[in-house]
Amino acid sequence: MMRALSLCALALLATPALAEDSLSPETLATFKKIEQAVAVVACQIGASDPDAADKSLTEAGFVRTEDEGSWNYAQGTLTIMMWTVPGFCMVEDSESGTEAMAANFLNYLGEPPQIGADSEGCTTYLLANGVLATLSGPGNDPQCTSDTGAALRFSLPN
Repeated sequence: MMRALSLCALALLATPALAEDSLSPETLATFKKIEQAVAVVACQIGASDPDAADKSLTEAGFVRTEDEGSWNYAQGTLTIMMWTVPGFCMVEDSESGTEAMAANFLNYLGEPPQIGADSEGCTTYLLANGVLATLSGPGNDPQCTSDTGAALRFSLPN
């Protein structure tokens, strides 16, 4: 997974020189999927190893700010909030809906997760490394589905 993240990060590093308005709609959509994949894979890693995720995200061009106990990143339509100690990481995409984010996530995940639901009815994915990912809309009080934004929240088991 780290190798795939590194390859995606390299693709992102090479792309900023291109103006978005010079890309075809298909190329731009592919770029945004790759950008989302880098963020989600880094966040999945960040739930248990924040330092490794931080390195990957900053190398991929995500801009980091610090808050007490957390790091925040932004790039394009993506925002990431990750605790500086293992336990939690969240990726929000203000453009992609939950259905599109789930499809992209499952597409590059490799190993199929155990799919379930949380107490709110939102889709959960128990990953092979024990990290639990919960899919919802964006924001502090999210709905389980949204056409106008999505979030994946990664947490370690209690």
